[in-house]
Amino acid sequence: MMTLTTILTTVVTGFGGHAIALGIAGVGSAIGTGVAGMGALGLWKQAIKDNKKLPPLALAMVGMPLSQVIYGMIFMNSMIDANLNPDSYVNQMIWAFFIGIAIAASAIMQGRVGAAACANLAVNEKQGAGMYIAAMGIIETVALLAMVFGMGGIPGA
Repeated sequence: MMTLTTILTTVVTGFGGHAIALGIAGVGSAIGTGVAGMGALGLWKQAIKDNKKLPPLALAMVGMPLSQVIYGMIFMNSMIDANLNPDSYVNQMIWAFFIGIAIAASAIMQGRVGAAACANLAVNEKQGAGMYIAAMGIIETVALLAMVFGMGGIPGA
């Protein structure tokens, strides 16, 4: 008869919560794109109402929070490649959780800024567009730094 430890070691070998970072980052990306999407739809509705051309920049605002899920995947793959000892699985899960939260927060806030940018585009679609993208890029940097510094904390990665 197999013990619980043997079953867990057999079934869980190679997995120490790697998907936690990816999953949480993915949730953040979904929320961020959803929030920015709502802003874009409001902008497009107003443009249709005013018989104006639909501003395509709003679509970029919607898509920007998607990249954070990629950062979660890169972080997850780094943890997998490190092939850490199963004894460290709890620590790996905690590490992945906090890195995932940092990446997700970046995606959510990026979506919120994207929605605000869409509201501004409704007022004037030609003025401020570069600044909106720059602000979203700065927020993106938070996710990049969380991923890179998080990977730096993985032993052997």
